[in-house]
Amino acid sequence: MEVSLARRSALQAFTALAAVALGCSRVTATPDAKMAPLLAPADLAARLSDIKAGKIAVLHIGPRLLFQRERIPGSRWVGETGTSDGLAAFEAAVKAIPADVEIVAYCGCCPVANCPNVFPARQALGARPRATVLDLPSNFRTDWAKKGYAIEQG
Repeated sequence: MEVSLARRSALQAFTALAAVALGCSRVTATPDAKMAPLLAPADLAARLSDIKAGKIAVLHIGPRLLFQRERIPGSRWVGETGTSDGLAAFEAAVKAIPADVEIVAYCGCCPVANCPNVFPARQALGARPRATVLDLPSNFRTDWAKKGYAIEQG
């Protein structure tokens, strides 16, 4: 039991340090900005079959290391939208997705309200119909994996 507690504490410390190292800081939108809405994790988790069927394209917009560790099944990494190269890759990926396919972008490195990758993605998606950003109030591990929603690893 002590080993498990020690591992949990180490993981929490690592996650906190990673958030700082990744540059998570409060990012706010201007009131007149048109941004993609947020989507509750439970709503996406209930539609995993739509991802598999190609009706929803899930784009990971955070650090590649997090994507490689665990991710939403069927999602693909496009780059960190907090960087100019990552944002350009995201915009190109979005343009290549047919209009009838729903888009869900997510990061999960830190709280969605502070994430340096979420704000640029929400702006880039703008008012595009059927495009949302996954609302992860804490991070991917807490708001998706620990809730028992399906994940892919590796």
